[in-house]
Amino acid sequence: MTDMKIKTYITRTSLRVLTAAMAILSFLAFPSCDSAIYDYEGDCSVTYRLRFRYDRNLKRADAFASEVKSVHLYAFNNDGILVWQKSENGQALASEGYSMTLDLPAGDYQLIAWCGLDNVGGKKSFSVPEMTVGVSRIEELQCSLKRSHTDSRASGNVSTGGHSTEMLDFMFHGMLEVNLPKNDDGGEYEYTMYLTKDTNHIRIILQHLSAQDVDVDDFVFRLEDENGLMAHDNSLMEDENIVYHTWNTQSGTAAIVKDGETVDCVTAVADLTVARMTVEHSRRMMLTITDKEGKTVVSGVPVIDYALLARDYYETAYGYEMSPQDFLDREDEYVMTFFLDENNRWISSHIMIQSWRIVLRDVDIK
Repeated sequence: MTDMKIKTYITRTSLRVLTAAMAILSFLAFPSCDSAIYDYEGDCSVTYRLRFRYDRNLKRADAFASEVKSVHLYAFNNDGILVWQKSENGQALASEGYSMTLDLPAGDYQLIAWCGLDNVGGKKSFSVPEMTVGVSRIEELQCSLKRSHTDSRASGNVSTGGHSTEMLDFMFHGMLEVNLPKNDDGGEYEYTMYLTKDTNHIRIILQHLSAQDVDVDDFVFRLEDENGLMAHDNSLMEDENIVYHTWNTQSGTAAIVKDGETVDCVTAVADLTVARMTVEHSRRMMLTITDKEGKTVVSGVPVIDYALLARDYYETAYGYEMSPQDFLDREDEYVMTFFLDENNRWISSHIMIQSWRIVLRDVDIK
């Protein structure tokens, strides 16, 4: 073979070797998750994460980290059968960027969360049934208010049904349909579940228009409703009557104008916590106040209807419209001030709700 032919053969052979080497290097740089090299090169697994957000409040600010203390999450398949559940509580929920890993294969799921069942140091004010993967159905995931069944005989009145006497742990509900995609190349997917708060603090204040002091120990307060059982979708289910009693009573002070002068007077203050408030129960949640002898001071006040009287003021203050139910879900603290006459009877022509005076004779309660 001549020198020229040998040089040409070597050049062509070198080119083929170089091309093959480059192909191998390219293969090594971009491995498939199904390749034999995958285990050495990296992780191509798929991760699904769920974040929680509680901004369904009047300020539309996320208060999850400060208010939610425990999370119970359930995943149901398209047939409504439980396929997975997980719970977390404590300081982890308050950490920045908290999310819960969804240890589920790709597929379609209905996620439901009850938050507040197992607060560290809490009272366990609510409970759900024990759920079994592969057996329990979505309809079974009902949340029930803890109650006692001892009759309350204050002022000689016997109340049947359940009784709640404690400040309730904050309770939240969330529901989200998700499609967890399959990805052979791996990746991370994040979803957000928005929560609704199901507990409400109601403060009742009694004040004399005459500036006479009011002794809180002279009165008995109670709220009644049939709202102690919530379905998996957070709607209220048929339940027994629940009597909510005060968990705190105290004296307060308020300014009032008398004979042209502003004077301070002592008021009676009572705090109660109730479960979910809905428009459908607007004529069921009733407030009753009696004196120690059982004489009626305030009777049959539809608390939800009265609470909704403040909706227009909040829409003006915050600059956005809310449906009646949206307002009830966003507001979780209500202050109602009832004015008494010289006989300790409510002057039913007006009431203060939050800080606004409502003239009741011009209001049509529906």
